Amino acid sequence: MSHSFVSTIALTLALATPTLAQDILPQMATELERSGIAAPTIMSSGYAHSETDTLVTQLLDKTVFTSIADDAGQIGTIEDLVVTPGFGISAVVISVGGFLGVGAKDVAVDFAQLEWAQREDGTRRWVLPTTADELTSAPAFIWADSEEVTGEPALTPSEEQAQLVDGDPNQTAIDPALTTDQPEREDETTLHRAGISAFDSTGLTAEDMLGIAVYGINDEQIGTIGDVVRNADDSLDAVIVDVGGFLGLGAKPVAVGYENLTFSADTLENRYLFLNTTREQLEAQTAYDPDTYRADRASQRMIVTP
Repeated sequence: MSHSFVSTIALTLALATPTLAQDILPQMATELERSGIAAPTIMSSGYAHSETDTLVTQLLDKTVFTSIADDAGQIGTIEDLVVTPGFGISAVVISVGGFLGVGAKDVAVDFAQLEWAQREDGTRRWVLPTTADELTSAPAFIWADSEEVTGEPALTPSEEQAQLVDGDPNQTAIDPALTTDQPEREDETTLHRAGISAFDSTGLTAEDMLGIAVYGINDEQIGTIGDVVRNADDSLDAVIVDVGGFLGLGAKPVAVGYENLTFSADTLENRYLFLNTTREQLEAQTAYDPDTYRADRASQRMIVTP
């Protein structure tokens, strides 16, 4: 089936009445399936955004404040985003310190800690409940492919342009060192355990656990801690691991029993939780529902052995 045929269907759908559109959608999906192409769900039916969705344009180059108050301090500017496939926005890179761009440094902050807060006048701003001094004293964020790590400066626009040629792009002679399919390049979702060891988590509060990355078998990141569940005596019953999803959408909360959990940290005091399980096992677990958890605790609570 030609691309023009698919385009004709899409155009007809866009101009159709709601009733006609309902008749065309199954036909469109069938024709696509016959050609071996999966029906593009969002493109076919439209995307209804929720109140928790965020556009990238609402993040980049935006100022981060300490609160919504008029006299709130400015912490820094959002310079970049770290996106982990299957998990969404893992971190927000904030430029802090310096003056007129001199002496500034980048710091990575868990995206879940940022709040798109509304002020009394109806305007909104990004709020991070910390201080500029605390961020300035945090470890600098340095990308794995940056000049600081590789020792090689980034290509200038003219150097990038020099690698392009007219005609078939597959005939372009591209430096193999610049491609992303190098066999020696390791999966960035896999953790390197060098310098990471277990630590005494006795004083670790529930708030300290939020946002901690969770790793499974083979040290592959399988989620993050999004919440905790307490017992009646205020002790911890379970951590809620958000697994799956993309750009913050569709993550599945799974309750993992607090017993047997061992937290680790590296030399920069970044914290980790290693579980003797896989992403597939977490995804197969009954989802955590705060409204039914107490009555259905036996099926919703996953016990992980060391």
